[in-house]
Amino acid sequence: MAEHADVVVVGGGLFGTSIAYQLCRRGAGRVLLLERAALGSGDSGRTFGMVRRHYSNAVTALLAMRGSHTIMHWAEEVGIGDAGYVETGYLLPVPEALVEASRGNVARLAALGLDTSFVGPSEIAQIEPLLALDGIAGGAYEPDGGFADAHKMILGWFAGGYAHGLQARFGCGVSALIVEGGRVRGVRTPEGDIGCDRVVLATGAWARELLMPVGVDVPIALKRIQVAVLRQPAGAPRPNVVCSDAVTNVVVRPDRGALFCAVTYFGDEPLDAADDCDHDASPGYEAAIRRALSERYPTLAGAAWQRAWAGPYDYSPDWNPIVGEAPGVEGLHLALAWSGHGFKLSPAVGEVVAAEVVGDQPVIDVTALRPARFAEGELLRLAYGPGARA
Repeated sequence: MAEHADVVVVGGGLFGTSIAYQLCRRGAGRVLLLERAALGSGDSGRTFGMVRRHYSNAVTALLAMRGSHTIMHWAEEVGIGDAGYVETGYLLPVPEALVEASRGNVARLAALGLDTSFVGPSEIAQIEPLLALDGIAGGAYEPDGGFADAHKMILGWFAGGYAHGLQARFGCGVSALIVEGGRVRGVRTPEGDIGCDRVVLATGAWARELLMPVGVDVPIALKRIQVAVLRQPAGAPRPNVVCSDAVTNVVVRPDRGALFCAVTYFGDEPLDAADDCDHDASPGYEAAIRRALSERYPTLAGAAWQRAWAGPYDYSPDWNPIVGEAPGVEGLHLALAWSGHGFKLSPAVGEVVAAEVVGDQPVIDVTALRPARFAEGELLRLAYGPGARA
């Protein structure tokens, strides 16, 4: 092959740019980022942007804690641009049936050093006065949770990587992985083959199309999720905190100005391929959002509709990420299956994957997220059942 790189990173979203940045900082040689369209044009550009650390397993909690620290202290940790972080607090209300699960998670997370507590309905009413409390028996609370801006993070990492020698090509998709003798040898693009020693696949919902032809069968499923943005009138009440309601399954967060974002699980049909996803809101989604708000946030139900979009979720059987070298293909590193919670993990995952690629000891042991865990029957626990709360 006429062209050669030490590491090719496929995908220009949160994970691709985070990993590429960390590889360049570690002196990984010639690092080449390939993106079929533009930075943040895939899943990352449609993220909800939630920052929380409440997870059922230590490995994801530790990744979220370290990742959130980077988001909250971007100037010190990255030094280029900012993450657009807004501290609001994070609240996870639960019904009576999930109280013990929530208390258990809170205790485990507190033992890891997270500032979190289990709060009762009266405390919830003070934290978020707009909530109707019907069916809420309590909840997990993180006072320093919030939201941030994926596009700012992607641009910051890209600029930081570029300052450390990162090379990139946009409008240059990877059509195939080149594997010989059980080892990755390069990638195929419309501009020609590129040889490399290692490939990092950070293509989100598009990964299986590249993995299946080389015999790597990762159990990733896809479904379509929608997000709405609404606006309250001047002087009207607005949400205080990021809230993921495990009772009604409506998720709401403040945004800048009078805007707020909302999600309800309507029209979340399975997808065969990421490119099959209709990115426009489904007919009836506005009505579904208003029904959900009427039940949990009655003062927000009449807010002015601004816009909505949809994107593909990529998720694994245990709703936890897949991070590590691909079974049977040496040099092929996977960072996949983010299923709605990758945003706040992305800074730490960049550190971990880059360390694995260059042969360093990762700052967090992510063995529990290895691709082989499904075949080995070692799925991670889900305190709240299948779903992105994981």
